[in-house]
Amino acid sequence: KDEAKEEAKEEAKEEAKEEAKQEDKEEAKEEAKEEDEEMKQEEEEEKPPEPEEQKELEEDAVEDKRPKVKAGAFAVGDAPDATLNVVPARGGKLLMALADGGFQYLVAAARCTAGIKAGRYLYEVRIVESKTIHTQNKTKPRQTCTLGFSTAGSTLFLGEGADNVAFDSEGHFVGAGQWSQERLFKRFAAHDAVYGVLLNLDPASPNCHTVSLFCNGERLCKPQQLPEGMRGKALFPTVNYKNMTLQVNFGPAAFATMPFACRMAQDAAAADVETPAASPAAGGKREVLFPVSLPDEGTFEWLDGFLQKNPRYTEVSNRAVLNWGLKSGLYRSRNNWPSCNDKPTMDFGIHEVDEYGLQDMIHKLVPMLERDCVVMEVRGNLVAEERQKALSNFDSDAFKKVAVVIMGEPPEEFKAKAYSQLLDEKRRKVGSEARRRKTQELVEKRRERKQAAEAEESKEEKKEGEEEKQEAKEDEKKEDEEPAEDVEEAVKKAEDAVELTEEEKREWFPKPTTEDLTKKDLGRYFSSFSIPSEAEGFDEIRYVWQPADRAAEYLKAWVAERKLTQRVEDLSPGDRFREQYNEWTQALQEWRRKHGDRRDPVRKKQAEKKRRVEEDKKKDEEKEETADTKDDGEQKADGEAAEGKDNGNAEEKEGDGDEENEAEVSLDSVDPFMVEDIMDIGNGEPLFANFTWEDWTMLSLRFELHLLVQSYRVDINDPERPSFHESHLGFYFKKYYKKDLSLRSFGVNTNLELLELIKDTIDVSSKSSILDPQLSEDTPLENFVRLTEDHRRERQRRFDVGDETAVLRLQRPAPRGQQGGQQSYHGGQRGNYHGQQQGGYHQQGGYQQNRGQYQQGGNYQQSGGYPSRSAPQPAPSYGQSQHSRGAPAHNSGGSRAGGGHSGAAGGGHGGSSRYNAPPPPGNFGSAPSYGGGGGDRRSGGQDSRYASDNRYSDARGSRG
Repeated sequence: KDEAKEEAKEEAKEEAKEEAKQEDKEEAKEEAKEEDEEMKQEEEEEKPPEPEEQKELEEDAVEDKRPKVKAGAFAVGDAPDATLNVVPARGGKLLMALADGGFQYLVAAARCTAGIKAGRYLYEVRIVESKTIHTQNKTKPRQTCTLGFSTAGSTLFLGEGADNVAFDSEGHFVGAGQWSQERLFKRFAAHDAVYGVLLNLDPASPNCHTVSLFCNGERLCKPQQLPEGMRGKALFPTVNYKNMTLQVNFGPAAFATMPFACRMAQDAAAADVETPAASPAAGGKREVLFPVSLPDEGTFEWLDGFLQKNPRYTEVSNRAVLNWGLKSGLYRSRNNWPSCNDKPTMDFGIHEVDEYGLQDMIHKLVPMLERDCVVMEVRGNLVAEERQKALSNFDSDAFKKVAVVIMGEPPEEFKAKAYSQLLDEKRRKVGSEARRRKTQELVEKRRERKQAAEAEESKEEKKEGEEEKQEAKEDEKKEDEEPAEDVEEAVKKAEDAVELTEEEKREWFPKPTTEDLTKKDLGRYFSSFSIPSEAEGFDEIRYVWQPADRAAEYLKAWVAERKLTQRVEDLSPGDRFREQYNEWTQALQEWRRKHGDRRDPVRKKQAEKKRRVEEDKKKDEEKEETADTKDDGEQKADGEAAEGKDNGNAEEKEGDGDEENEAEVSLDSVDPFMVEDIMDIGNGEPLFANFTWEDWTMLSLRFELHLLVQSYRVDINDPERPSFHESHLGFYFKKYYKKDLSLRSFGVNTNLELLELIKDTIDVSSKSSILDPQLSEDTPLENFVRLTEDHRRERQRRFDVGDETAVLRLQRPAPRGQQGGQQSYHGGQRGNYHGQQQGGYHQQGGYQQNRGQYQQGGNYQQSGGYPSRSAPQPAPSYGQSQHSRGAPAHNSGGSRAGGGHSGAAGGGHGGSSRYNAPPPPGNFGSAPSYGGGGGDRRSGGQDSRYASDNRYSDARGSRG
């Protein structure tokens, strides 16, 4: 019994525990439930109340018993309100687009033939096809679609300009060129989705002047407001698409059921629709115009005005393709390639477009579309051959081919626009300069006031309180505001005072920012520009600005002027130039060799001996010819003997006189233009005996420019091109001589300064600035030596009287074999014409040379550049020796080179350069052109003279 009682108690306890546990669980559940309810309640309190489902903002359309628009009034895809790549089908209900040859990158745009000016109407679009185009270009074609409205005559591209509104396939809205920052709806879907664009112009509706977008009858966004500039105008349905096929529905029945009763565009009342009147072509034919206008003379300005007045014409040009690509979302890369309006560089990174393949396709496509167009090719329409090629694309009788000649003085309307543009540009420049000047004045005034205030504060004690400081800040702020008003007033006053001068009013065509033709194309083709004729295949020649005779005269004068100012890019030297240049090269080498022989004592002595032998032989021949062999008698013989004696005395005296005359003959006493033989003026010396390297340089320059001008005239073979403009001298010089004409090496900055040095050979016309040769075509080569010698004497004479401008500023080229060196004459070249040289000779760069030690009170080392062991050593140019006896060399502005030295005022410094032993091969005691004791030949001394045994004798300059 006891055990039974205990078991019963234990069971009761366990049951009690289980009940307690169960109660705890239930309580926990209730608490958790209560907590969840409290949390939900809190969340509901924190969470904003969900908006009630918005009621459709548009109401059902009321019944309209007014007459409806004619069937087919709303159509899309017809010219001219469609781009060239739009391909309409099924009466404009299906829109396709060309997608090859570059068209896959361009937007296809089309505007409806009728516009809505009142009421509320809808049109629908379904994306039937979305094409994926594969290409090797980095830029990949995209699939896009934009639906909206635009005004008549505005751009076809939605999002461009202020006269359109649209929804694009990416979920954005654009109005007056302003795009929404965030997406308003999801991206367009293809195939099943029907997108409806609703235009509300009903003044009784709260959504008047709005446009809305629906998809399958459901609203995608709130109504979007129309820009102020589009209100009150007829709005035409417009679609843009790329790599898609669209089905367009204008009604009268809708594809998708709308949440309210709405009428389609084709079901509109006639009073709410505007249909522009079509301008039929004359005789039922389409017109194709070929504008013929000179470059940079209002060509594209006339075209822009013509298209604005005649929107039914389509521009066919490279410029139009470029603008089309930019409006299609393509981007151009930046480069420095030359560009022009006629054939601009595309730089889209698309092969078909950048290489003008797309443009060629367009020229072949346009005749198939049978629309009025303007073929704008500046160069092509001016050249007869290219005109005929363009005309061949329009062989069909459906076109009337018209050449529009735009040449001569423009009408007053065109002038007024040009003057306005020129005046605005001039005012902008004047206003900018006035703003800069006035701002600078105000800054200076502030600085002066600040300095004065600081000076005043330094004198007085600083006892200013907080209120005074605040007043000072307010005064300073007021001072900052006042100058801004003063600046604007000054700018406005300066701009208002600007007027065009009479000379500026004679400029009918303002200078464009981008040229119509590149200089290269203009120089190559301008001489073949012509006015077209009906014989070429044109149905009409239409003269717009001036009649036919005046236009022809204007073109003739224009071409003649350009022949004197334009370069001939494809000109090449002829055979005559090469023959004469070779002849000159041989003659110059002979003269330089003769000049070099005079500097060699051995060769000079041999040449002198040879000359005297030839003179004696010539005299003996003359005596034999004059001798009388007849003997008629003794008396006669005696008389002849006496006469012979007298003649002998006379001959002896004559010989003595010849020797005296020969002794009197000197280079400075003879007239260069009276010398028969420039190789011997009568005493064995050539006319160029005193030539320095500057004179040889000027001699070559004279002949090369003379031959250049004469050869240009022969090679161009055009009576209207006797010569070329001075600005083209460097271009033709390089084309003929295959080298650059360095103005810097002649010490000048411009071509005119260079030609001033040789004005006795080449002059420049004051009117046309063309080069005018002063010598005949067949002038002897010796005449250039005579002119150079005469010029040398004139410079010498001017220098002797103190005219420093007579000194040439030529830069001597670096010696052969010397790398990185640069030589120049500093301080003038007075030593060329006088017994002293200022500044001396300075050698910079080159290789360091160590040719032994100079034993004159220490080691002497010539340096002046970069040391090099393996570099080629230049020919010695200074005196270098071993065992020099002269005084130690020192420098006073000249060059140091051992025992002798050219250079400083008063001749060279240093002693004589007498040598006891012959120097090593290639090493000179005093360089051939730099004397030892008395300075170099140009510094008042003479060349070093060689002894017959090749030993160096005393190298003192005779005039040093």
